[in-house]
Amino acid sequence: VGELQVALGEAERQRELQEAEGRALRQELKDVRDGQRILEKKGSAALKDLKRQLQLERRRADRLQERLQELLAPSRART
Repeated sequence: VGELQVALGEAERQRELQEAEGRALRQELKDVRDGQRILEKKGSAALKDLKRQLQLERRRADRLQERLQELLAPSRART
């Protein structure tokens, strides 16, 4: 009976250690998932900002192209 009680105590300690390890692993997994979500949001925001900047630069380029054509048009007529 004494040996069985010792074995039972050891089994309970092992179970407690495994449960603690399981909790730690679940928490680590949750932290990793949260980190991934944060990175995805930052990436999405950065992509949206870059698209906005690209659109602004395209508009600027279009305006400059129009201005250049306006400036060149009279000189073409003179030649």
